[in-house]
This record gives sequence, C-alpha cells and structure tokens, in this order.
Amino acid sequence: MSTLALVAMLAAVGALTFLFRYAMIGLFAGRTLPRWLHSLCRHIAPASFAALAASELFIHAGEVAFALAAPKPWAALVAAVVAWRTGNVLATIAVGMAALYLFKAVL
Repeated sequence: MSTLALVAMLAAVGALTFLFRYAMIGLFAGRTLPRWLHSLCRHIAPASFAALAASELFIHAGEVAFALAAPKPWAALVAAVVAWRTGNVLATIAVGMAALYLFKAVL
C-alpha cells in the first residue's frame, strides 16, 4: 500500500468516525432521551470496561484460557470484592495490585 493510499484511508476512517459520533451528538443534543434509552446508556461505560478487562484476564495467545493457576483472574476477584465492599477506587487499585503481585509469587 502506498503512503498516499494509507494517508487517504486514515483520513477517510477518521472522517467517518467523526461523522458517526457527531451525528449522535447532533441528533440528541437538543432533545431529552427516552427513559429506556437513557437507562441503557448508563451501562455503556461499565460494559466497555468489562469487555476490556475480560480480554486481558481470560485471553492468552489468542485463545480463551480459564486456568486456576493464572494470577490475574484471582487478583481481579480480590479487587472486585474490595470495590464492592468499600466503593473506594484507590483501595481497589492498591489491593488489586498487591493481590496480583502476591498471586504471581505464590502461583
């Protein structure tokens, strides 16, 4: 692929991404969302984060792997319990990282 074709493709993809996002803002900027759509939109960020986290925790070398000896899922479980019980982001990160290093040493 030539440099000109690559730059053109990147510009086209960037323009399409911008137009898609701007269209959503432009369509709903002056309107109130229906209650059902607003309740669905509240779940976009947690669902995106869960998808990113699950891919990091359970996909190794391009394959899904559920291993009891893997330290990351155990550390994530500990962090999830801390987040659930305390609601404190810094405590969740600190305990999750400590658990990860501990499980890496033990497992």
